[in-house]
Amino acid sequence: MARLLLTLMAGTLLLGAAPPPVDHLGLATVLLRDGHVDRADRVLDRVETEAPAFDRIRFETLRGLVRERQGRWGEALAAFDAAVAAGGEAPTLQAHRAQCAFRLDDCPTTLSALDAAGETGRGHPDLFTMRASCQWRAERPEAAFAALDEGARAFPTHRAFARTRVVWLLELGLHQAAIEAGRAASDGSLEDALFLAEALIHGGRPGEARAVLEAARLRHGDADLRLRVQLAHAWLGSGHPVAAARHFEHAALLDPTHARDAAEVYREHGMPGRALALNARVRDPEAKLRQRVALLIDLERYEGVTALEPRLERLGLLEEDEALRYALAFAWYRAGEPRRAEAHLRRLTDAALFDKAAGLRAAMAACAAGDAPCD
Repeated sequence: MARLLLTLMAGTLLLGAAPPPVDHLGLATVLLRDGHVDRADRVLDRVETEAPAFDRIRFETLRGLVRERQGRWGEALAAFDAAVAAGGEAPTLQAHRAQCAFRLDDCPTTLSALDAAGETGRGHPDLFTMRASCQWRAERPEAAFAALDEGARAFPTHRAFARTRVVWLLELGLHQAAIEAGRAASDGSLEDALFLAEALIHGGRPGEARAVLEAARLRHGDADLRLRVQLAHAWLGSGHPVAAARHFEHAALLDPTHARDAAEVYREHGMPGRALALNARVRDPEAKLRQRVALLIDLERYEGVTALEPRLERLGLLEEDEALRYALAFAWYRAGEPRRAEAHLRRLTDAALFDKAAGLRAAMAACAAGDAPCD
């Protein structure tokens, strides 16, 4: 379109006639429609806003659309407001105002714009979600749920409405209602079971989440990594760490990153030997070393910790994490090398570790004076 206009202008110049005026609003419309947002923006800058035939409504609407595409929500809303003030009555204009206001967390404007948009304000699932979310933020749960219901009736295949209902019921503490709503809306898929279980875990109901996941496991098998990981969190949250660690361990067969999770659960619950075996499967060298130091200290294998010093230095972990340096100092002391321990204690700068370092120095001094055992 732009090339055609330039060609016509060149032709008229050759004939000695004045070029026709450029329709900048029309050109900007075409550019915006074709996805050339920044070019449309530059064309709008050339519009003569003082011209007698200037179309204020169209100009402000186009400018609002450009700003909206650019993610400049405040400027977009201001442009759409100017279009309305100039007499713009298109329902789509109000729908765009609502979207921009929602991005700005301006719920009063969002709701008023949706109302002004009429049926257009109910023409897309996201518009119902915006209305429901604003009512929820305003602590009007009945209106929020009513908006979800209306959206579900208008768009029955849009599953986000049912899932939002579950989350909000949990936030209200209505756990049984949330479970019933989740099951009522479920199509029996693993996805629905995982969603409901995650919502229950975050809602502080890991026991109910475990029941949902175990039922899904019987129905779909346990080859899905997400199912294994959620089962681990559900068992852990309901006070069964060994079962949780075993699920993490099985998950690690599908994704080795979960070996560290399994090892950590075993370590935190008094099974350092099993944790050390899992730690050998951790692939991230830094995460593996950090965890290994803690495990070896738990097992009182201090020579094993001191043997890791070159690797800790090479990876820069002692400079990055002074808690590791303190752990190494403690290991050198317990290995019978107080001078090596002191060399690391002198390099500590973290105030949170000063008290621990002072206590370790006191123990080293008592050991050296023969006033206390050196273990």
